[in-house]
Amino acid sequence: MLTKRQEQILKIIVEQYIKTGVPVSSKAILTNENLNCSSATIRNECVMLEEQELLEKAHSSSGRIPATKGYRYYVDKLMSQSEETDILILKQRIDQIFNNRDLAISEVINQTSTILSEMTKLISIVIGPNVKEDTLKRIELLPLSEENILAIIITNNGHVENKIFNIKEISLNDLTLAINIFNNRLVGTKISEMKEKVSLLQPILAKQIKQAEYVIQGFINALLNFSKPLSSTHGVQYMLENPEFNDLKKVKTLVKFIESQSPWSYFDKLNEEPVQVKIGEELGKSNKDMAMITTTFKINDNDQGQIAVVGPKRLEYEKITEILNWINDTIKNKFG
Repeated sequence: MLTKRQEQILKIIVEQYIKTGVPVSSKAILTNENLNCSSATIRNECVMLEEQELLEKAHSSSGRIPATKGYRYYVDKLMSQSEETDILILKQRIDQIFNNRDLAISEVINQTSTILSEMTKLISIVIGPNVKEDTLKRIELLPLSEENILAIIITNNGHVENKIFNIKEISLNDLTLAINIFNNRLVGTKISEMKEKVSLLQPILAKQIKQAEYVIQGFINALLNFSKPLSSTHGVQYMLENPEFNDLKKVKTLVKFIESQSPWSYFDKLNEEPVQVKIGEELGKSNKDMAMITTTFKINDNDQGQIAVVGPKRLEYEKITEILNWINDTIKNKFG
């Protein structure tokens, strides 16, 4: 256990280093108005924090920087709710997306992650929601040109998948007839069961339209896209704006981490807490310079997804934890 003064010093060092990326000197710590002690006392306390592996030195003559254990102690015990103006701006921008009723849930979450990366200058990764347990709400046709017709497949939770049909392959009348049959017989069917049920309709379609196989194969291909969980990465271009990733080896390690399945192995552990933080070696020995904050959201009992923010250990933990908690609550209120 740390003393109150040691906790104050650790909190000051973590927060100053997060803002500046520069090792924090005893003199810089002394300027904090909440501390009432000498520079010698601060140096002694810092030595004790180093001995407990909460702080470390970049080199012998430098100030201190947080070690992985120091970040962990800060996240678990010391950080408070952020009141910065940019948090309010970020929430307002994301709230506008959530209030746009023309967007499917997957697009809402994708746009949210894009803004999150843009304003934090970090990488955000989205996986899910998986829509296998959604049911078909309706299928609509939209003319695109003299040759192409767009079929829009919509689920009960607002997920959308599109399929373009060529009029040279099938007449508009036949396609309309096929869509009417699908709507009459398949509305309310789970997406996970659609492929089998579409195939079972082949004899009925074959009796009424000429290109039944073309229509059925087209819809099965579209349904296969539904079965793949949404997975996207945003903000990779901001990676080099963090000085920690001026080292090419660290950039390669980060890219490898993002491209691998490593991030997703942590999401299954988030059932108890809506937001969880992983720092340094907690992500694996090769990822000691990184941190990841994740949230798991639910659209309904069976349909869940995750958002992760990935960057250097020098993350704005307060800000990102607060915004991910808020995003989780907003998804629950809008789509839960």
